Amino acid sequence: MLSGKVYVVTTPELVSSVNRSSRALAFNPFIAQLGKRITGHDEDTGRVIHHNLNAETGSGYVPEIHDRTITALGDPETVNAVTQRLLQELWKREQESEINLFSWLRQILTTCGTTAIYGPSSPLAQEGTGLAEAFWDFDEDLNIIMLDILPGLFASKADRARTKLVSGFHRYFDQYTPGITESSSYTLTRYNINCKYNLDHWNAARLEVGALLGILANIVPATFYTIMNIYSDNELLYQIREELETTSVVKSDRAGTARTLKVVTMRESCNLLQATFKEVLRHHALGSSARYVREDVMLDNRYLLKKGTVVQMPMTVLHKDRSAWGDDASSFRPSRFLKDGSGFTSGKGDFKPNFAAFRPFGSGTNLCPGRHLATSEIMALTAYMVLHFSMEPAEGGAWKIPKPKQRSLATNVFPPEHDVRVRLRKREGYEDVRWDFSMS
Repeated sequence: MLSGKVYVVTTPELVSSVNRSSRALAFNPFIAQLGKRITGHDEDTGRVIHHNLNAETGSGYVPEIHDRTITALGDPETVNAVTQRLLQELWKREQESEINLFSWLRQILTTCGTTAIYGPSSPLAQEGTGLAEAFWDFDEDLNIIMLDILPGLFASKADRARTKLVSGFHRYFDQYTPGITESSSYTLTRYNINCKYNLDHWNAARLEVGALLGILANIVPATFYTIMNIYSDNELLYQIREELETTSVVKSDRAGTARTLKVVTMRESCNLLQATFKEVLRHHALGSSARYVREDVMLDNRYLLKKGTVVQMPMTVLHKDRSAWGDDASSFRPSRFLKDGSGFTSGKGDFKPNFAAFRPFGSGTNLCPGRHLATSEIMALTAYMVLHFSMEPAEGGAWKIPKPKQRSLATNVFPPEHDVRVRLRKREGYEDVRWDFSMS
């Protein structure tokens, strides 16, 4: 599969045709083949994963875990509960005056985010274990470990990190009791499905390491670039603060020194913040979606794709396609995602974007199950930052947004090539404000 002929799809129209051919053009074979290389699970688990891989004769492990994960992570109660836990952890922290922004966000989202998913006993949130750092060591050398050529020799750092993570999750599942252990419905769902298919805790732990990539690998750089693009544009920063203050913040006392961020209202009402996040993904989601051709198929009645080959849909091309986004496709302009009375508009005459070219979360039957949760977490954390703090480069001068550095084939939003040192201080005029949040 990984060494055969590859077809590259670069137009929104053909992407839509790929989506309509989901039975013949499947993503799950990549889960089966690359998943084994990423997690290192045993042969018996491999057979469970391959059985009814594409729901050929009923349900199977992969289709069931996908469908039930969509239900668990798409449920508003779950999204709100996980976002609430993230903010509760964030609100407890004493903020430093200077931070390395990417490293700080990585630490916050790794510990607070996984606590929200796995509960207080999250392996990555336990002090002194080094598991949070181990995950990022694993992620950094993932491309090498995916080659599956003597990983202990050629990908020793990632292999050691994976072993450490597996041990942590093995202990977690050994102590996990459904209905008693505090965790999200996502974790409970995965635990129950693993039990249904008779996966032991050692292999369940290995599969959980793979699942962590979906939970953490994209959300950290996406949050970093969202915050960087907002703070580097004073007008955009002002407009987003104004939008938050007028739609989603209420004064909790007469003096106005106590204010509450209404998180659900923010998600529903802060159109500019959401548009900015989408524009960040359009610029910084640079990965590629892949499909395995299970049978000969005629794409758009024009192109014959032969069985056993691979289809690639590179986001970096689709997200900068001028026919889809207009002549200013290379410019960062969130307004292209805002609505007017007649639908979406780019703010440039009558041009309307072709959203079939927008693929940061995939498309069709293979949309990312965690997209709603990721959006909620990123918007909530960004709102927390812009409401609380003024931020500037620690060394002074103009903002310089670092270029992304491709590091993993399993990641769509790549981390920056270097970190950014920033200075934080409470917003002028808001020094005495006490902030809180509510899930309303």
